[in-house]
Amino acid sequence: MACCSWVFFWLCITLTLRAEVQATSNNGTPSRILSKILIMSPDWLGKVPPSSRLNAPEFLESLYPGQRIALALAAVGPERESLFSRVKLGVKFSAGTHGTVEERDLYPVAIRQIKAQGADVAMLVLKAGGISRTDQARLESATSLVTFAFFQPAWKAPLVDQAESAQIVATISGSQPGSILEPVVIKVRPTSDWLGDPRVSIQEFGQYMNRYHQNIPPGRLLLLLESAKDDGDLGVPSILGFFAVAFRDQDAARSSAIAFFPSLDPKTQLALATVFRFGGQDIHEFLPVLLPKLPANIAAYLEGIKPLKDPRESLVIQDPVSMDAVRGIGATMDECWGGWMAKGDRSYLRALVGLLEGAPDYPEYLAWRKARTGAQGMNARVARGLAYQIAGWSIGAFQRADPLVSDWILYWENDPNFPQMLRRELANLPGNPAFRRN
Repeated sequence: MACCSWVFFWLCITLTLRAEVQATSNNGTPSRILSKILIMSPDWLGKVPPSSRLNAPEFLESLYPGQRIALALAAVGPERESLFSRVKLGVKFSAGTHGTVEERDLYPVAIRQIKAQGADVAMLVLKAGGISRTDQARLESATSLVTFAFFQPAWKAPLVDQAESAQIVATISGSQPGSILEPVVIKVRPTSDWLGDPRVSIQEFGQYMNRYHQNIPPGRLLLLLESAKDDGDLGVPSILGFFAVAFRDQDAARSSAIAFFPSLDPKTQLALATVFRFGGQDIHEFLPVLLPKLPANIAAYLEGIKPLKDPRESLVIQDPVSMDAVRGIGATMDECWGGWMAKGDRSYLRALVGLLEGAPDYPEYLAWRKARTGAQGMNARVARGLAYQIAGWSIGAFQRADPLVSDWILYWENDPNFPQMLRRELANLPGNPAFRRN
């Protein structure tokens, strides 16, 4: 009954939104480019599906020294995309004593339709309630209210020793000629400034660590590590994997952590050495001041940490299988999610989606569980059926929390070149009873 209530609730909201969009499209409202410029990470475009509507990217509220950015313009109205066919941007960047840098004639590097906030959640509920594909397509179109044009300047945030403000002033030409956009002021924050912030709470950490975040500032990453260390979360495979991959693959984060290592408290130093080791880095090279000061048992512990294996390669399940390997399936998936949260690389998500190929083996797993034969009855089919259930639940959880996961699932679900069986599993993800967590 509760599910039906939610379906009805979201259906009312979505149909109302659809009516409003149609009314706006038909009432002669002129198409226009909005007057505010948006700042985002430049790597976002390389991580989203190549076509289809998208969830909006995260917009940056602060920068770290040396960080590159991308800029976005938003347009509304029935003819909004045509506005960007002839638009170009001129931008002035000013940052304190670092002077002013001007860039002219920036053309869009991409133009994409953006979905309304919350549209994917509403669609998931409607799909669980049995909405038809025709109505689904109509509603998806109706909930795309804005189009973004993305621009890639060459400017980088200045190298600063303390927090400074940078101002960005942009002018449009070619469409709405000579239109000056609202100036944007954004802070450039070195790691030392971040480390003066209050420690991240357990609640904030839990809310933060359920999706991919683009280009996390090095200081923010160290604050998150401090929280994970204090709360014991480094024992969670997804969290440990996240930090290991983040510090291994993000040059700015790794360099900043090494530079500030002597000023960190001993427990944070140990946590940093742990994630460095788990990421396969040589702490003798990166943290030479640490080892001589450590008790022998702690030094031995660090030396004994085995580097993270690529979890994408470990998700292939074939006979013979052991109970130990089966018990580790969930941890391997968590490590895969850790890599996803650190990089937003779709290959991590694709490896997890591939486990849905175990659908034919799911009855075999249910029979094994009912028979309670333990290790004697364990085989690859049983293990694949178990992995299918865990993967379906975890993918569904991330689909609801992570806009980038949601975009890729919808894209693959509608991609004729994607395996038909997986397309069917993704389409049925919201209502599949096998994926309800006990």
